[in-house]
Parts: sequence; structure tokens; C-alpha cells
Amino acid sequence: MTDAQIREILRLDASHVRRLFAPYNPLTGEGSPLDRVRLYFDGDNYVLIPSYMARTPTVGAILGAGGVRRYADLSGIPYAQMQTAVNRLRVVYDFEFWSVTCAKIFDKTSGQLVPFRLRRAQLKLVRVLLDDLFAGIPVRIVLLKARQWGGSTVVQLFMAWIQIFHRTHWNSAIVSDVESQALTIRAMYSKMARQHPPEICPVRFRNFEGSAKNKELLDRDCVVSIGSMQKPDSLRSGDIKMAHLSEVGLWKSTKERKPEDVIQTIIGSVPREPFTAVILESTAKGIGNFFHGAWCDATDGRSAYRPVFVAWFEIDLYYKPFADEAQKRTFAAALTRDELARFYAGATLEGLNWYREKRREYSTDWQMLCEFPSTPEEAFQSSGRHAHDPLYVRQLRPFVRPPAFVGEIAAEALYGPDALRDVHFMATSGGDLWIWKFPDTEKKITDRYVVSLDIGGRNPRADYSVISVIDRAPLLLGGVEEAVATYRFHLDQDLTVWRAVQLAEFYNHALFAPEANSLDRKGQEGDHSLTILDEIKEHYDNIFARNDPARIREGEPLRLGFLTTQASKTDLVNQYNKRLRDMLYIECDKRVLDEIDWYEVKPDGSYGAVEGKHDDMYMSRAIALKVSQLMDLPREIKEKPPRREDGTVRTEASM
Repeated sequence: MTDAQIREILRLDASHVRRLFAPYNPLTGEGSPLDRVRLYFDGDNYVLIPSYMARTPTVGAILGAGGVRRYADLSGIPYAQMQTAVNRLRVVYDFEFWSVTCAKIFDKTSGQLVPFRLRRAQLKLVRVLLDDLFAGIPVRIVLLKARQWGGSTVVQLFMAWIQIFHRTHWNSAIVSDVESQALTIRAMYSKMARQHPPEICPVRFRNFEGSAKNKELLDRDCVVSIGSMQKPDSLRSGDIKMAHLSEVGLWKSTKERKPEDVIQTIIGSVPREPFTAVILESTAKGIGNFFHGAWCDATDGRSAYRPVFVAWFEIDLYYKPFADEAQKRTFAAALTRDELARFYAGATLEGLNWYREKRREYSTDWQMLCEFPSTPEEAFQSSGRHAHDPLYVRQLRPFVRPPAFVGEIAAEALYGPDALRDVHFMATSGGDLWIWKFPDTEKKITDRYVVSLDIGGRNPRADYSVISVIDRAPLLLGGVEEAVATYRFHLDQDLTVWRAVQLAEFYNHALFAPEANSLDRKGQEGDHSLTILDEIKEHYDNIFARNDPARIREGEPLRLGFLTTQASKTDLVNQYNKRLRDMLYIECDKRVLDEIDWYEVKPDGSYGAVEGKHDDMYMSRAIALKVSQLMDLPREIKEKPPRREDGTVRTEASM
């Protein structure tokens, strides 16, 4: 690394440090992430209050009068009394102000109860909570977090603040994997209640209906219940308005119940009303479980939940200063590729100094990434049995984008000879065919497209059938293959094969490579599919044959389709791994990269998706890429210019 590069890193580090330790004063509102406006008290003295507080009638009138002193004078109210009234309003409307003036928590470092002064990472969560709360939006959050930064504390005290000041008859539930964890979380509420300033509002608990598990907040008629994945029956159901579901990634399925069933029972009773809240929070504990699914649904916009992620370097606790500038400069010069990636994502050099030392406490990278992730992708590292290095997969994610076209393939018929007549794309908003690039009809290129099929079933619970389209044209110019379409659906097997052939015809009569195993096994859905390739080859002449061309010329019968065996599956994984490692193909479909991430080596040495997930898109892509590897390089065919009757070339100039 050059001196200039080191100086630039040190300059950027100073910027990272300023951002991480930016001035913050919850008493004045300085440094808050919320949108705030000035409220003047006397003269030039002011505080910054949340903009939603400024829109309340009383505060609006104070602002309109020019400040607290002028409003007090105009109203004939003693200024000191008016100051007290305004500060009480701030307690009710400004969560950050209430936290530092009224709420006390146990500090692990000093062992003392201290005012709850929010940290930078906690403020990131608070902004989302309060923005939705005062916009009248039901609060629904999936919180993916690193360890030990107080996310659970923020969630619990946020709910307490709503119950104390904003809603009566507003019951809440705390649910964790085991009850002891839920009790620990509620203990924070209890400690805060005992220390809450009585002149602001006394906060008192008592057992509800004789149950120590359910506590009632006196004078507010709010019940705070606890429960667990193991014993969910202890929860009061039917009237919960707020649910805090903690460490959901740890919840395991049993013979009696699944996490999704327990969670649905809890949150099913929470109405979609303003000031209701459901927060699912956890460190990541692998992929393929309920929490991972909830996070993916939130990030993809498939649920009502907002995803919130807190990286380890956003937490000011994870910071180890250098002895001097010389040591810091030496450290900067020796940054690894991964450390540089984290640095440019926002980590300070002091944070990386802490991270490097902390990493020594873990036997594997996987453990460190799960506990202290820099990105959501790092957090959701599954089991350490990845078929492909997650770093290889991450290299392709910048290419991900929504499909350019969504719809279905259509023709004159669903099967038979007419199924290949008038093949066209039909746009529909909920279609199963996702296209990033339409077939190129301008250039004539041989061996350009390959269309593969991994066959599933027609039952919604069966595996999906997936058709992949790979464009090989970039190989002409030294580029890499690109996945340009994905078709994913449930359908009868014979209709599935015809649909795949239609897509192959649509893509310029592409080479069609179906996975042959399902078609060769008797007893699968629709036995008529056993002969479907024999039927189709009479109408479509560009089907992949797995036997050697020389043997075909010698008279060996065609063996159509790609046969997946233990040996060929290993080969598929190996060739796919090389493409990922060396970035030898472009993937636009996020769903495919997710399946690659959760594709793993099983304890018996076989390959497959983690429990509860599919690998159909993975297999379809892997077959397409393998078949592409066996094909000749694409070649552009230049059409000859038309000739006159005398044989001379006809050009535009002579026309």
C-alpha cells in the first residue's frame, strides 16, 4: 500500500470516527436522528423537539407565540410553571428525552442503575420506531442485530413508554425461546418502573389475577405477559396490542409446534391499528429458519415488516484505540481485503482493531460473522457446511435487480405441435416468468441460448419446476454468460416440459436441456410424462443429448436430457463454484443467489438445501451452466449482401 493510499485511509477514518461519536445531547435534542424543530424558552435559549410534537395544538400555540416565555406572558402563566409544563410534554412526546430523564437501566460496566442515554446504534432503531408510531403506521419491525448493544432494552422501554403515556388497556407480550429470557427482559421494565419519577407519573406493577407471569400496570389497565416458544400457553391471547418476540432465530421446531405457528398465534390477535407494535428481533442463527424467512420477506417487500439491521461497527462499544499514530498507520498499511471492505462500509480503524482481536476468541469465521456481522449477508451464514463460500456468492449480488418483464409464455396450444406456433410473451403482473432480457432477434448467433429445466410437481407443496435461460453471446467478446430469465411454477409434468420447449423456441430455438431423472422414474405425477421427450423430439430438434456424439453417429440411441447422479451432481457443484469464485457468469435473480447461499453439504456427504428451503432454481441454473460448458463457442453469422442477376454485389450506393 502506498503512502498516498495510507493517507487517504487515515483521512476517511477520521470521518468515520466523527460520525460514530457525533455530538448527541438528548436534553437539548442535538444529534437526534428525528426530524426536529426549535422551541425557544427565554431569549436565545432553545431545545430541538420532534416535529410531530410541534404539530400538537398546545405546542403549536407556543411556537406561534414565539416561544415559552412569550406564551407564558401572553397567557398570564408564571414562566417557571410553563417551563415545567413544557418539559412534561417533552416526556410524553420525546422518547429520547424521557429515556434520559425518567428511565434508569442497569449498566453492566459499572454495576449501577444509570439514566438510559441512547447510544448511536439504538438511535438508528428509535428513528424507525418513532417515525412509524407518529405517522399512524402500525409498528412492524424485523430487527437483525449484532450482540450486546441494547436492542431488546430499546424495544421494551419503547413499549413501556406507550403504555405509560399514550394508551390504556394496551396489553403487551414478551416471548422468547425459554421463559427465563422473557423474565430477564421484563425485569428491565420492572427496574425502570421502581425508579420512575413519581412527580412525572408513578409506575406501579402488581400480579395480574394472581399470576406472577402476568403483571398489571396500575392506573393504566395494561397487562405485560411473558411466554416462550416452549410454553406459549401461559400468554393471555386475544387482546394483545404489542408483542416483543426475542431471539427468534433460536426458536426450534418440535413435534408439537413450529415457531411460525406459535408466532402466528401471538401476532394474529394484534390488530393493524396505530400504536400497535410487533417487533421480531434476533441475532442471526443460520438460514432456512423462520427468522431468516421473515427477514427475507421484509427486505424483499413481501411483508408488512420493516427490516432494521445494526452492524457491529455502528456500535461504539466495539472500539479499541491505538497506542499512538505510528501504530495506527502500521495497522492501516496491513489491512486485509476483508478488512478494507468493512472499512469502506463504515468501520473505523479502531473498530477493526477491536474486531481483529475479538476474532481470535472464535474457532471459525462463521461464528464471528453470526455474532458480529458487517452486513445482513454475513449475519445469515448457515452452518459452516456451505457448498459455496458465501464471499463468492456476495460478489454477484451487485448485479441483482428486478426483472424487466413479468408474465407468462403463450402459444396456440398448451401441448402438441400447435404449442410451438405463435409462441409469444404475455405480460401479467403476477406472472411466473421473470425476464431480464428478451431474445435478440437482430443478430444471428449460433449456440447462443441454453434453456434448462429442473422438474418439480403440480402440488403447491411439491418442489417447483424451474426453467433457466442463459445467454452465451458475451463469450464472443471475451465476456461471461448471463442468466436472462427464470420461470418458476407448479404444473403437470408433461405440460411443464412443453412449456420449457416453448420458452426454448421463444429464445431463438435454443438448446433445450431438461433434467431427465424425474422423467425416467416411474410412479411420478402423470406417468404419461415418461415418454414426453420422445413425443417432443418429433417437433423440436434441438434437445441436449447426454451420450457421446461419436457413439450417436455409430448408431447408439439418443439419451435425451441431463441425468443427475451423485457423480454428476458433484461436478455441477464444482463447476458452479468456479463460476462464482471467478465471477464467470452474471446472476440478476436474487432468489437464485439466496438458494446458492443455503445450498450445503449434508453430514452424509450429499448436497441439498438447508431444511425447509428449496434448491430448484439452483439445480436449474447449475444444469444450464454445465451444459453451456459442453457447447461450442457461439459464433455470429454474417448474412451475405444480396446479388444481382449478373452475380455482382448489390450495395446501397448502387441502389
